[in-house]
Amino acid sequence: MNIPTKLLLCVSAIAVAGCGSASAATGAATTPTPARTGRGLGAGTAGQLVQVNGNTLILSTTAGDATVDYSSGTTITSTSTGSPGDIVVGACVVIVGQKDAAGAVTASSVRLSKSVNGSCAAGLRPGGGAGGSPRAFPSNIPRPSSSGVPTPNPNTALVAGLVSAVSGTTITVTSTAGATQSATVPTTLSVTESSPATAADLTVDSCVRAVGPKNAGGAVQATALTIQPTDAGGSCTFTRAGGFGGFGGGGGGGFGGIGG
Repeated sequence: MNIPTKLLLCVSAIAVAGCGSASAATGAATTPTPARTGRGLGAGTAGQLVQVNGNTLILSTTAGDATVDYSSGTTITSTSTGSPGDIVVGACVVIVGQKDAAGAVTASSVRLSKSVNGSCAAGLRPGGGAGGSPRAFPSNIPRPSSSGVPTPNPNTALVAGLVSAVSGTTITVTSTAGATQSATVPTTLSVTESSPATAADLTVDSCVRAVGPKNAGGAVQATALTIQPTDAGGSCTFTRAGGFGGFGGGGGGGFGGIGG
């Protein structure tokens, strides 16, 4: 068979059964677009704990019941509400705030945890040392620009590390890199206090935030669990406060954002 005849037969075959990479030639999608799975900061769920089955939790969420699996490697943290008076030298803080034209930072949220052996163990997620600008904050989520790339707020500030001095409402913080920065914490601001917890603290009716990817069955595989108290009405009220990570080590694991 000569070459022109072979090509003619191939082109004809595309319309019926395909010849070579026929599906690609016709623009047919032969590979489905992968489903978006929970990854990174937004992965997880939150709700009121209604059932505990071994290492599996059932949470009642705004989207219905959700299954969460955890293991011995899952970081479990308990939170409570405190006041600026609880911020003392030697504690670890993550302060999110706004900076003015002179660079002075006023806190809009504070997370407080205990230090470990006199230091705040590694790793803010995301961001960097004290004074760095995080990629996104729950109270001020950047909106996508026309190009689809989030535009950060240049006035948003992060001050994180070990509290090295307290003078009235001014808190001085030393980052893990050794840099110091101060922030004003208003006396009326509520402080979220974080402490290590265990599986025994995962009791029915408690409010639980789970961070981790979902498996094929839709169950969250928790890398971190945060237990928080119910509100005055006995219900769970979750905000995106703490969409930044906390310190590793001393039970200050991250407040992950919630992906549903």
